[in-house]
Order: sequence, then C-alpha cells, then structure tokens
Amino acid sequence: MFPNSLAWFKVPPNPRKAARWERYIFADKDAPGLSHYLGFGDVNGDGRPDLASAAKIPEGGNWFAWWEAPANPKQTGWKKHAIAENQDGATNIQMADVNKDGRTDFIATRGHGKGVVWYEAPHWTPHEINSSLTGPHSLAIGDIDRDGDIDIATVAKDDFVAAWFENDGKGNFKTHVIYNDQAAYDVRLADMDGDGDPDLLVAGQESKNVVWYENRVK
Repeated sequence: MFPNSLAWFKVPPNPRKAARWERYIFADKDAPGLSHYLGFGDVNGDGRPDLASAAKIPEGGNWFAWWEAPANPKQTGWKKHAIAENQDGATNIQMADVNKDGRTDFIATRGHGKGVVWYEAPHWTPHEINSSLTGPHSLAIGDIDRDGDIDIATVAKDDFVAAWFENDGKGNFKTHVIYNDQAAYDVRLADMDGDGDPDLLVAGQESKNVVWYENRVK
C-alpha cells in the first residue's frame, strides 16, 4: 500500500482500547532499499522532532538519511536530506550530540555490512568508530561509563562479538569487548539491577539466547 515509505503513528487517548492508531506517512516513496530502524531527535534546532533511517540493499539502498519535520508533522512534505550514500548494508541510526558541541550528530551501523560510524554536524563528516566488526545490526546509545558523554553499544551478529565504545567526550572512541560468542539483531541499554548504570540487554537470534550483561565499568 505504501511502498518505499515510512510512517509515524499518533498515540490515541486510550491506547489499550483504541481500535487503531492514526497513521501519517512522512517518507512518501522516498525510502527505497529495505529501510531499517528509525532515529528520533531535533537535527536542525527548530524545536521539532526530525526522523532518520537507513536502507540495507544495493537496489535503491545503502544510504543513511534524515527527514526534516514541517510545522505540521501530520502533513506530507517532510524534506529528505542525505547523510551518506554507498554505505554497504546500512541498518541502524540514532541521534545524539557526540562531541558536545551543542549540535545533533548521527551514530550509525552497517548491520548487513561492516562497521560503526558517526557523522559530525553540520556537514555529516564521517568518523569510523570501528570498521572491522561484521554485522553490527544492533545499536544502543547512552552514558555507559557515567562520565557525561554519549557511548555506544552493539553486537556484531556475524562476528559474534558484543562490544561497547567509550567516548572521550570529543568523539574519539575506544572499543571494549563485552563478550564473545554472542549474536543479536537488537539490543537495549537499561538499568537492570537498579544500581544507577546502564546494563546491556540482548536478544540473540543466532546465539539463541536472551541475556543481559551487568555494567561493571568503574
């Protein structure tokens, strides 16, 4: 019905009893290539939430892009902006101020290819975080070491490596392996044990497990 398109759904007053949620198409036939995941945040500083996505296959895909929200987000006409093209297996993308300069950057993974990367605002300058991990389909961002900046976690589904990437506050990252022999299509950062730091929650498809890894970073 809506090929190569992306949508958002408005939460109704009573979501448990609502027969349906209102659907609004924001990427109208301009998201080809088997688009994956959505990032959410104010990219251009106008106070409105913008959206980002990625597409994984060569035919029409292998890109990261964001859509600029209009004054009325229910309307079509969201403007698409390219972040990067020729990104083999582009999969996951999130928004955050990586280098603490007050601007929104993009953090992304090539989950059907190789590598974790961030794109620096305002010109989306690419910075490779780790270019060797194969299949980092998952992506979670948060202050893992509680030092006031944004860190990153992923699981490389093809390399069977769970890892997090320590940010020095300027957008330079150090790779730390959490566990080997772990695959995942998706992960979350959540404080599982109530001790105030984010742990890593993993749904492992090829490793056939659902686990969480306790944060012991000091």
